[in-house]
Amino acid sequence: MIFGIGKIKKVMPLNANKKGKRFELECSKMINAKMGTKVKRTPNSGGLSLKGDILCIDDNSIISEFSFECKNQEKLNIWKALEQSRNDAGYKIPVVLFTKNHELDYACIEMDDFLNLLKELEDLRNEHKK
Repeated sequence: MIFGIGKIKKVMPLNANKKGKRFELECSKMINAKMGTKVKRTPNSGGLSLKGDILCIDDNSIISEFSFECKNQEKLNIWKALEQSRNDAGYKIPVVLFTKNHELDYACIEMDDFLNLLKELEDLRNEHKK
């Protein structure tokens, strides 16, 4: 036995991995259904150079401006999830999509990004009223 070399890697149970992948797929399907976009679960999510859990294929879509981190956990550390999302986002707007068993799905974004989205929507509504 060798002590003090490397870190102990936590291994998630297989069903936890499946649960996460399933939620990523569900989120992709929800976005596609509501937005008419072409997004899919990022292949090998977290294991490649591609960042985020959802990949937008259409660069002309508003969805391409967001970086999604999907979490399906009973005890979510939202601060850790937000940090991961910010680190992966690059120039995109970081978003954490999350849920737990038998609950609704939620999206969490930074307040400034949320207010910018509301302002943009308000401006568009005002343009259409003219």
